[in-house]
Amino acid sequence: MAGTNDLTFQEFDDAANLLAANPDATTVNIGDPEDSSGRKKGLQSREEEDDLLGNEDSANTELLAGQKKLAPFWTFEYYQTFFDVDTYQVLDRIKGSVLPIPGRNFVRLYVRSNPDLYGPIWICATLIFTITISGNLSNFLLHKGEPQYHYVPEFRKVSIAATAIYAYAWLVPLALWGFLSWRHSKVMSMVSYSFLEIVCVYGYSLFIYIPTSVLWIIHSEILRWVLMSLAMSLSGAVLMLTFWPAVREDNRKVAISTLVAIMVLHILLAVGCGEYFFDQPQIDLTAHPVTSIIGTTTGEVQSH
Repeated sequence: MAGTNDLTFQEFDDAANLLAANPDATTVNIGDPEDSSGRKKGLQSREEEDDLLGNEDSANTELLAGQKKLAPFWTFEYYQTFFDVDTYQVLDRIKGSVLPIPGRNFVRLYVRSNPDLYGPIWICATLIFTITISGNLSNFLLHKGEPQYHYVPEFRKVSIAATAIYAYAWLVPLALWGFLSWRHSKVMSMVSYSFLEIVCVYGYSLFIYIPTSVLWIIHSEILRWVLMSLAMSLSGAVLMLTFWPAVREDNRKVAISTLVAIMVLHILLAVGCGEYFFDQPQIDLTAHPVTSIIGTTTGEVQSH
């Protein structure tokens, strides 16, 4: 035992002599390899979970946002940063919104590095025109050839569609951002999203309705409801997978109520657009009764 202690002190003396001879020498701390490997595995698993769910510090997000938006808000350069996105990024985000992957966060994978407004604005504008044009074309094809039906383009539906879609894509994210910010101040462990990130998620989640609205021209109620259910499921999954990490640390009732409210508003938009823009119009049959009355009156006069 004494020999072991002497050997240990001798090693320390040798190390001290080496450091005295070479002050710039580098020292290595040799610990338990099993303990270090366990720590590395724990850190790696935690980092992987953060990558999948988006559990990043809000300070890092704000720092990145501050590095991106250096120009004052009243300058053109400030708003130009919102559209600083290339075609490949937009296509990649569209693909992620159409094909949601369970366990993957849309914001963390596609948006957080560079949130944009180009995609949401373009998608909403395209959806407005496709849904109104498809609705008018569907009604025209349904009653084509009927003498009682006179086709009149309903341009007022464009303004109605624009109001509904843009209100959903901007006002709902604004309300959700305010609510999540308020809850984040009470539960600091919650994941925080910026308003621009939430708008980006809602805008890209509406892309699936563009091809769906075109297919709604087909006159089949069963097919329309199947396509509507599929579109609602895909886009709703994007919203659920994105906002679940933001509310899962909150009170269970609050978290469930938030997700239910998100889905209810999402379903109301889809069902409302389908029923309003693709509902079969009532054919004006007032001309037929008037003609019959005139014919009957004429016959009675001739008989007298």
